[in-house]
This record gives sequence, C-alpha cells and structure tokens, in this order.
Amino acid sequence: MSTAPLVRDPSTSRLLDDGYDLAIQGGHLIVRKVPYVTPSGAVAYGCLAYPITVSGDRINDDSGDHRIWFVGEQPCDEHGRVLPAASAQVRPITKNLAADYMLSSKPPNGYADQYAKVTSYARILSHPAQAIDPTVTATPGAGWDEVEDGLPFVYRDTASSRAGLAELNSKFQGHKIAIVGLGGTGSYILDQVAKTWVDAIDLFDGDFLDNHNAFRAPGAADIEELRRRPNKAEYFAALYSHMHTGITAHPVDLDEENFSLLDGATFVFLAAADAESLPALMAWLSGRGVPFIDVGMGIEETDGHLSGLLRVTTHFPEDHVRPTRPPAVARGGVDDYDRNIQTADLNALNAILAVIAWKKYLGYYADHTAAVETLYKVFTGEIRNVEAG
Repeated sequence: MSTAPLVRDPSTSRLLDDGYDLAIQGGHLIVRKVPYVTPSGAVAYGCLAYPITVSGDRINDDSGDHRIWFVGEQPCDEHGRVLPAASAQVRPITKNLAADYMLSSKPPNGYADQYAKVTSYARILSHPAQAIDPTVTATPGAGWDEVEDGLPFVYRDTASSRAGLAELNSKFQGHKIAIVGLGGTGSYILDQVAKTWVDAIDLFDGDFLDNHNAFRAPGAADIEELRRRPNKAEYFAALYSHMHTGITAHPVDLDEENFSLLDGATFVFLAAADAESLPALMAWLSGRGVPFIDVGMGIEETDGHLSGLLRVTTHFPEDHVRPTRPPAVARGGVDDYDRNIQTADLNALNAILAVIAWKKYLGYYADHTAAVETLYKVFTGEIRNVEAG
C-alpha cells in the first residue's frame, strides 16, 4: 500500500484495506474498477467520483450532500432496467474526463462518513453485475494513485473541482501573462491571475517595496521585508510562488532597449501609469498583435472628499476599428497622477475590472457589450462600458 500522507485519512485507509482501487485526479476522489450492468445487459467497469478538499492529510467530501457521480454508460439492473438512483448529469473532472451520471441514494440518516458513502454506491452498482457474473467485484485489490493534473500550482486546486469548473478553467492553459507594474493595481491583478491555470506569469517592475506600497497591495507585508526594501517584482514573485509555479521576476523598468523581454507573452497587463516608455510599449505590443489591457486612475480631492475615475482600456487584435490609445490622464485639466492619489479598494476594483475584461477575452465569461473601455465613476458609483465605433 502507498505510504502517501493522504492514505492515512481514516475513510481512505478503510477503503484501501477493503481492496478498493482509488485515485485522486482533477480534485476528485476516483473509485476505479466498479462493476455495473450496461443498457445492453453486459457487465462492464466504471468509476465513482466526487469532489474533495484536502486539509493536511485528510480528505474531505466537498460534494456537500449524499450524491456521487459515475463515469460509464447508463447503469442498469440485471434485467436491463435503468437504476432509479441514476440520472444523466455531466460533471467535468479534468479536461479529458467527465462523469456522465449522477447517483442519488440518501439513507434516512445520511452517510456517517465517506467510507459508508462509497461502499453503499459500490454495492448499488455491483450487485446487479454480480447477479450476472458472480466473479466480478468492486474490490479487486488496493490501488492508490495521485494522478498529476499538470496544473501550475504548488498544491491542488480543489476550488475548481468543487465548483465543477475544470473545463472552463482549461481556457487559461497555454498562456503566458505579463504584468508590467506591481504597484497597487498591478499587485491586485497578480493576486487574481495567480489563481488561474495560466502556464506562466512574468512580473516587471524596477522599483522597491516601501511602506506606501504595502498599504495598497493585497496581503500584509512583514516589517522585516519592508526594512530590507526588496524589489517589487521579486517580492511579489516570491510571495505568489507559494501558490503558483512559473512566476518570473524581472526587476527592471521596460524601455525600448528591453521590450524583447516580453517575447512569448500571450497577454499583457499594463499597470505602470508613470512609465515614460508606455506609449512606445503599447505601440510595440500592437505591432506584434499581442493583446493587452492598460489601466489608470484619476483621483482628486474636492471639498474634503475623494472623487474621480477608474479606467480599463482593452487593446485586442480584433479591435481594428480603433487605434492603440496613449495612457489616459485624469479628466478636468489636471493630471492627478502627479499627486498619485490611490487607495487599496480602488486599486483592487481597477484590477478586478481588468481581470474580468481579460477573462471575457478568453471566453471564460459571457460578453454582451464587447467594450473597449470600462469607466468607474467614484461619485456616482456608475460603471460605464464604451463600445468600439
């Protein structure tokens, strides 16, 4: 038997002791080689599956109820009648594996634990098969596999399996994202992108992490880190490498001499509002057909209150009706970037609007407006989308 820590989970250990063949794949516990009867009356083998959360060396059932899912044909009894517990319901497990049916059989007091749940459903499926062929069994011998999911994370993404989002999240695979500027908005963009299945994330910032950065960035910087005054790209790369692999820090400011560092990026977020080279960088990206989003904030103090705009502007190769735009400055005739008024909540909102626009571009979210710019007005709370044309 495997000595993997998860095998020491009580329910898992009991199932293995009984001879069940188990695997963890795509955030699900898979019970393999379960005999059942197909609609044609043949005996075949399928799999039981349910989403899990791993907590330390414990496996927790994340289905939230008595249900379980089945990979195989419509399960029937020995007379060819459809099992009443089974209903057609597709549940993605990985990009290439999905359950076809949901099984629902709830005892009066529910299931005491995962062991009781798995063994009960195994009996429901295997008893009709054994009526046809007494030699088949759901316990062919203990087996344990933790199938590598190929995802760029340090630990398993059980959030996606819990929500059944594996197929949608595969839209992020194969992408290399660049984030230029790791100040307030850029660091919040990283916080969101690091939770997706993108292959790689490149970070660009030549500045240092100081106290004012810590107060408008996600998380809580340690005072010893601030005393050391690390480069922002290197600091955030180290922080988010606790979760996401493939993060590379470039502790430099981009200019026309090093734009080539962006070669291979499939999407770029521009969050360095004060970069002198930004217009040239935008032209460089557009000339190579690289989709990107640039963000900006124009916040001013008036009569003891803050007001202004947040802006997210998309520059996608499909948008042939408009030229690449230079970075926006605050409206009203005053360049409020000179004062650099920023607050963590507005930085976070600006980042979230940018990330949502990116996800719409990838087809993750539905998109009705195909906006080329999104504006948030602090005073009115209005979010306005500007369409092309």
